Amino acid sequence: MKFSLQHRIRVGDDAKPVAELLSNLDKYKDELSDPSAIEAALVCNVDGVEYCADLYEPIFRLMDQWIRKLPWIIGGDTETVQFRNSEHCFAFVPAGEGVELSIYLGAEMEVEEYVLEPTTVRLDQFATESIRAVEELMSLAKKVDPDVAESNDDARELASSLGEGRKAWREHQLRARR
Repeated sequence: MKFSLQHRIRVGDDAKPVAELLSNLDKYKDELSDPSAIEAALVCNVDGVEYCADLYEPIFRLMDQWIRKLPWIIGGDTETVQFRNSEHCFAFVPAGEGVELSIYLGAEMEVEEYVLEPTTVRLDQFATESIRAVEELMSLAKKVDPDVAESNDDARELASSLGEGRKAWREHQLRARR
């Protein structure tokens, strides 16, 4: 099972991946100056199929919700992340050393229709890709404003949640090695 996450950030009338924005930062710097205003799609790629590519959200808040759930998922709790601008939700159900990921329309605990049926992703792949995606977003924000984690509340929250997610993943890896 291949699993990856990518941000497609809205700039003007287009959406660009982070790598492209970084390579043309001078061109997009003004549009990226306020992390709270950045809207992006969090594209989940599962075995070559993209999900959520057209669902744009305040990306710092969405990624904060996502990474904030990581310690709980690692600990064995079922979690959800609800979109703000649509009726979509991500659901995460721990399954041994895996996570059943699903995307659906409905309320947090009420599935009306699956967009992605529950699909098992290895926990190590899920955790490392979640951390990588947040690191990539924070890297972009810091290239625009090196002090962003101190000057913007959403960026500060995301940086803090990222630290908690990393810590939980490291602790899990240490326990698994024993």
